[in-house]
Amino acid sequence: CTSSTSCVGFQGVILKLEDKLQPYRQTGVLYSTTSPFNFTGPLAPLQSGYYNASANAMVLGLQFFAGAPEDEVNTAVQTALDAAVELTSGDFKVFVTGRTAARLAGTAEAGKLIGMTDGIGTCFIVVFFAWQVGSWRLALIPVVNTIICLVLCLGLIYPLSSSKAIILPSYVPNVCLFLSIALSVDYSFFHLSRFQEVRVQGKDLVGACEEMVRTAGRVVLVSGVVLLFTWLALAAFPVFGTNTLGYCSSIAIFVCITVNLIMNPAMVLLFPGFFEKSAIDACRCCKRRRASPEREEPLMDSTSGPVKMNCYGKVASYIVRAPGMYIVPIVIYALLLPCAIRIFTADLVVGGTAGGTADTDEATTAILADFPGSNSGVPLTVMLSGDVGAVKGQDFFAAGCSLAKAVRAKTGIDAGSFRGVMLQGATNEGEVNCLQWSDAEASLQQAGLYDWAWGQSVNSGNSSTLLTVTPPFDAFSDKAKGLVDQAREAVDEFSKLNTGFAAVSYHPMSIEVDAEELTAGRFVWVVVGTVIVVFAVIAARYRAALIPIKLFFTIALPIIAVEGMSVYVFQDGILNWTGIPSLQSSGGLVWINPVATTFMLIGFALDYDIFLFSRIYSDRKSGAFLDDEAAIVNAVAATGPVITTAGVIMCLSFSGMIVQHTNPFLSQLGFTMIFGILVDTFVVRTLLVPAFLSMAGRFNWWPGSMPSKEGSEQPRAVQMTEGGGQLVA
Repeated sequence: CTSSTSCVGFQGVILKLEDKLQPYRQTGVLYSTTSPFNFTGPLAPLQSGYYNASANAMVLGLQFFAGAPEDEVNTAVQTALDAAVELTSGDFKVFVTGRTAARLAGTAEAGKLIGMTDGIGTCFIVVFFAWQVGSWRLALIPVVNTIICLVLCLGLIYPLSSSKAIILPSYVPNVCLFLSIALSVDYSFFHLSRFQEVRVQGKDLVGACEEMVRTAGRVVLVSGVVLLFTWLALAAFPVFGTNTLGYCSSIAIFVCITVNLIMNPAMVLLFPGFFEKSAIDACRCCKRRRASPEREEPLMDSTSGPVKMNCYGKVASYIVRAPGMYIVPIVIYALLLPCAIRIFTADLVVGGTAGGTADTDEATTAILADFPGSNSGVPLTVMLSGDVGAVKGQDFFAAGCSLAKAVRAKTGIDAGSFRGVMLQGATNEGEVNCLQWSDAEASLQQAGLYDWAWGQSVNSGNSSTLLTVTPPFDAFSDKAKGLVDQAREAVDEFSKLNTGFAAVSYHPMSIEVDAEELTAGRFVWVVVGTVIVVFAVIAARYRAALIPIKLFFTIALPIIAVEGMSVYVFQDGILNWTGIPSLQSSGGLVWINPVATTFMLIGFALDYDIFLFSRIYSDRKSGAFLDDEAAIVNAVAATGPVITTAGVIMCLSFSGMIVQHTNPFLSQLGFTMIFGILVDTFVVRTLLVPAFLSMAGRFNWWPGSMPSKEGSEQPRAVQMTEGGGQLVA
């Protein structure tokens, strides 16, 4: 109540809210509603626990049936959220909090921001795409492909969700949306940039399409398969929808590969008259490009002829020769190493995957401040069991007292926060005060509070009872992780000393604690298995056994360093000065974030690596270049603008994640992906890969071989431009 003079009318607000939820009460989805108005007569003293000290705030508990279908519970909670907005008027502000409410409200708010960002970002992507491929007409193709991919992905994923074949967390559709947009545009760009490059060399529309499918199509297929395997590896972690993310993202990748391999050449050939008129320069009406003398000057000579390069080639020409090939990796590794070390000392926090809004956060904070005994309605629960009827006996009461003291000693929580039929508050020394069975038996003879509490916490067979502990912090914060471990230690110690009784503890955060433990046990093995599979695919495709070693040195440390940078941002707060909500310190990384992003970054790193290496492989295999240095420089120059554009497009596609800040997991995932893609685009592909390929020399192709100067009777000259190479003699 916001009024400073009159706060009457609480009951009217509660009755209206209960009326809105009545249909769910009738179906059993809503198990109970608890407010001060539930307690009358002998139970009237319990009302005070539902008002704050100044009597201007009241808490209402909503309990939903655990066995109800998740979608029905979500609908009921959403009804409560909508009712809260409707009932907020005049002197009353109504909030609904709790994990489900926070997730639903956060998803709705994040969806609006993500949708707006994707809409604006898509416009920039289309303009950027048209500028890079040199044609506004060709820019229509990725737009059509993206729409088809999104429709097909939704058509394949949602039937699986509705049939309960998979559980679809709220963040998974968002990730699949970003992935579909990014890959649809990137794969179209790989195809059409090659299409335009061949057209510059003088081929007609059909010939350009054939060359596009033969070269770029193969690259897209190989890189797509590798990407599919790396994202599918997430299916090995059945925690918080990570396995669903693996399945759904693999579907999205497969759809993007298939659509682009079919639609890119099909649309060009289906409308030859329209695309025949597509320009080589999208800005030809605004300016006339003139090649500068500097760009026409050969950067390096080889028996293959002069190689004429852009800025990417200039940089590569220095890296492929000593001492550049040695100095560059050393400098880059030295810069990345501090970040790589930081990830191994990170604080991984639980929670963060559900999200929330300012309203749900305010409600949680207010409840913890005004109603510390509620703990948002989710206490730690410990169940003590014995033989039938054992609860009604001194031995059971003594065992329950011992258990409560063990939990108290491990958790350090105030004794007044413990509730149970064998407890009666705290002693003067602040320890758990235990009740004797004889006193409890006398209290049961009277219809009062104790009799009501007995019915709430003891089962019908009098064989088990519940102890509840209300910690003074958010039930879903990272502090609850320690509470779970401490409670389990206390139960284990109790069980060793009291073999005649069984005790177990439960808290909702137990699920996250167990999930983290399961994931940690599988993580290394899944990474190793994934790397072996994808490296084997790449080695088999290019018939070069040592390629995996080069790939390891160019992706392992950069990916670990990217993860470490996320620790600097979200734990150490090095970007707090920006004031950007999604980039503020949140106490540490959400524990599932490094797991998910590791496989994602491996996939994207290999994706761009394959695109560059395939160009080198093609040029060397065809004999267009008879030495590795010239082929590497040419490939870096030819693919540099393409990879840069693809990387920028990918970053724009994932930008929606960091625009929203209601879901910490998405914010951290978005930053890690964007930063990782930028590092891979501008550092790894431009600097590290050329250096390691140059150092490897002929071992790049072992056990195979490539045409060499010694094996060539007559050198062939290759005239190179920004776009690539053309055999002229």
